[in-house]
Amino acid sequence: MTDRKILAQIQADSSLSHAQLGDLVHLSASQVSRRIARMQADGPIRKQVALLDEQHLGLTVEAYVSVTLTSYSREVVSGFHERVSALPQVLDCCATTGDADYLLRIVTHNLKSLSHLINTALLGHGDVANVRSSIALDVIKRTTALPLEQVPS
Repeated sequence: MTDRKILAQIQADSSLSHAQLGDLVHLSASQVSRRIARMQADGPIRKQVALLDEQHLGLTVEAYVSVTLTSYSREVVSGFHERVSALPQVLDCCATTGDADYLLRIVTHNLKSLSHLINTALLGHGDVANVRSSIALDVIKRTTALPLEQVPS
């Protein structure tokens, strides 16, 4: 339960010092430090990063792109994975069920750059059969906080 409280606090603000976290969860700074180090080693804390604002940085186009491959051979799939992993504009790439094989979340600075990315980086390599894109008009909810109340005790 205490670890979950620490996780909730660092999900909200990872810049808090161990002393500040200790005050919030009623532990000493050294106890917080040991718990965080253990959670980093054991895996619940993958890494700590700064979340940047896309709009402020001029990355004003967000698209969700579904991709269907031409084949499911090991070579085709691994080639697609390597190519997509190397694209900094692709923030997320998930294998999915349903009509498409993958769903990509892409951010770019304008529609022309999105078009170029789709036409040169995704299409034209012989492994992608179909691409469908949807442009996000507005973000209603975005969070990086996991629903910790759903985590089994």
